[in-house]
Amino acid sequence: MLTEDKPVNILDHFKEIKKRLIRYFIFLTIFTVGSLIFFKQIIQIFIEPANKILLEAGADGQIVFGRVTEAWGAAARVSIILGISLSIPFLLGEIIFFLRPGLRGKEKLYIYLLIPLCFIFFISGAFFSYFFVIPSALNFLITFGDDIAQPMINIGPLTALMFSLMFWMGIIFQIPLIMFLLGRLGIITHKSLKRFRRWVILLAFVLGAIITPTVDPITQITVALPMILLYEFGLILIRITEPEKKTFRFYIGIIFLIIIVVALMLSAIIVRFDTFQNLIKF
Repeated sequence: MLTEDKPVNILDHFKEIKKRLIRYFIFLTIFTVGSLIFFKQIIQIFIEPANKILLEAGADGQIVFGRVTEAWGAAARVSIILGISLSIPFLLGEIIFFLRPGLRGKEKLYIYLLIPLCFIFFISGAFFSYFFVIPSALNFLITFGDDIAQPMINIGPLTALMFSLMFWMGIIFQIPLIMFLLGRLGIITHKSLKRFRRWVILLAFVLGAIITPTVDPITQITVALPMILLYEFGLILIRITEPEKKTFRFYIGIIFLIIIVVALMLSAIIVRFDTFQNLIKF
């Protein structure tokens, strides 16, 4: 005999939300205070790309703070943002456990997969920005006028710029997941999106010019190329979830594309960290 679900009082929901928010804010406080305690080591990580560019370019410059409160403001900003970032997995966990009783079948699978993947893709975008976009942007900005004036880089605007680029790259890396979700809801289809590919490429370069603070093409390409690849990845996800039958050639193409993407990522990492020369010497 089927049993009906017992209705839950709205006050019980609010109590549950309150309990989970308190737990999350405890983790948020722990990570924020911990980041503030070790802010010197953390700040050093964020100013390292600029220091490296100044050293390699031979520019007679340094990173400074021009106002009395600027160093403290940068430390507080870094600690708060890092505390929020590190506590996000705990917030996502609380959201999943709160929604779990009302989910059934595939809904649970999508929630269990998409919410953690959103965090993983966001962190991937932030790391990509730190290791590839930010060095390219800072190299252009610092060396552009170093033969005219001595670069004195304020730590406040520097950390704000880095967090801005890391945040927007994290958002950009959500593109395939958003496309997959909209595809599952039937709002978009693989065929309808294929027709807009050339416009997506144009839009990627326009957004690359808006997001990056520079006008050099290298930085813009570094931002635009991941957008295009993520869009293509989103098309593949939508195509996989569509009910129509797929050919063997389609799956071979997916495997080939994954191999190319992995090879490009490994090549970029090798070039970025100069590990290729170390391997040759070994």
